[in-house]
Amino acid sequence: MRKTMKKLAFKGAGVLALAGFLSKILAALYRFPYQNLVGDQGFYAFQQVYPFYSIITTLSLIALPNFLSSLIHASDQPEEETHQFFQLSLILSVLSFLVLSLLCQPIASLMGQEKLAGPLLMAILPLLLVPFLSLYRGRAQAKQDMVTTATSQVIEQSVRVVLIICAALLFTRLSTNVYTISFLAMLGSFIGGLVALVYLMFSSPFKFQGLFTNFAALKPKGQIIQKFGMSSLVFTFFMIYMLILQMIDVFFVKNALMHLPQIKTSNQAEILKGIYDRGQPFLQLGLVFTTSILTDSLPKLTKAGRISKKIWNNVTYLAIALAVGLVILLPEMNDVLFKSHDHVLSLQIFVCQIPLISMIQLYHHDLFLAGKNKISGLILLSGLGIKILSVYPLTVSYGLNGAALSNLISLCLVLILYSLYSKKFPSQLCNLRFWLAILMMVAVVLIARQFFMVSGRGLELLKLIILSGVGAATFFKVFQMKPRDFLD
Repeated sequence: MRKTMKKLAFKGAGVLALAGFLSKILAALYRFPYQNLVGDQGFYAFQQVYPFYSIITTLSLIALPNFLSSLIHASDQPEEETHQFFQLSLILSVLSFLVLSLLCQPIASLMGQEKLAGPLLMAILPLLLVPFLSLYRGRAQAKQDMVTTATSQVIEQSVRVVLIICAALLFTRLSTNVYTISFLAMLGSFIGGLVALVYLMFSSPFKFQGLFTNFAALKPKGQIIQKFGMSSLVFTFFMIYMLILQMIDVFFVKNALMHLPQIKTSNQAEILKGIYDRGQPFLQLGLVFTTSILTDSLPKLTKAGRISKKIWNNVTYLAIALAVGLVILLPEMNDVLFKSHDHVLSLQIFVCQIPLISMIQLYHHDLFLAGKNKISGLILLSGLGIKILSVYPLTVSYGLNGAALSNLISLCLVLILYSLYSKKFPSQLCNLRFWLAILMMVAVVLIARQFFMVSGRGLELLKLIILSGVGAATFFKVFQMKPRDFLD
């Protein structure tokens, strides 16, 4: 099963990478107008429940379809096991939805705001779509039809984004309750999944006949669970790892902010948490490029079960360059995209996760190819442990800066442990020409910034575009590389 899983994880990755790239761009970009329409507290109300929704969609988009396709390829009775997979996922999804529905109020209280119970209920509603979306996408991937899955992903994301923005527009006209708008935004996300399911049903010849045969049989369902195995478990765990880190913030950051001397009310803490959440779209924009390069390159450049040196170079160099570029341009980006200059330092610390996450992806995939899944899972768990232990005290002591630092500390630990176990130091960090290119890029942007003292979002946007172009051109010129070299 592990070999089949490995093979299918990279089969057709180019098509899925393109769909993933488009979807992630949409997922990052809609947050800017959404925050502008609903404000920082409205952004907080949305981001508090977003990790629940995103984990669920990751299961139905990547983890479970990938497992089902590998199950079909490895099975002597693919139809029977497909039916049992669907039945098992249906049972688990319905039970999870019922349990979480009953716990919505207590979970919202743990988050520090009981009014989040309604949005949270909408965020977990897509659980009911997981068995059906996973079934259609998994069967399509088993037939090497990646286009269907990719198209459904883009459809789901597009419908979702449109409906979320519509919900935000309603905020300016019909309601002033940020929790109601968050509820409607999450309802839009569910409708996006529903539309994707309708597309999959009409584009597939698969029928539901016999799908519920032997529904009460427990033994074959137990066998499906056994076949999921450590490889699939760690693969799924890694897919949702950053979302789990976000979820830890959901339960700790706002509650910790209530202990800051300048915070007198819950609303003030929520606004501050909303400012902290601005880091997520910046982080996504940085990661979308490195992740897409890695996903697209694996089928072409993976040799002898190891990630090639070129992939290591491309991902590492680009991740660091993007992070440094975001750090120096974040004051302008914060002004242009969020109409605010508040807490820029915390956002700058936040985006420093980009190279850490990118290099962790490389180490994880390297161990995945080598079949070292158990140790990889343990390393990732250690990072979560440090995050849980550090986020509350750091936030109480240093505010948003401390919350952002807790992410860096946990990811640094994960990266160090991966490096020590793999006995593979990222030699790219010793490239003097690369660091010279970084320093020149920073110097040129800082100098060029002094020639563009402008006011107004329109002129600030023009300034941002010019500074970005000048910085990128300087980096590639000094580093003696072209942008397309990262894609070859």
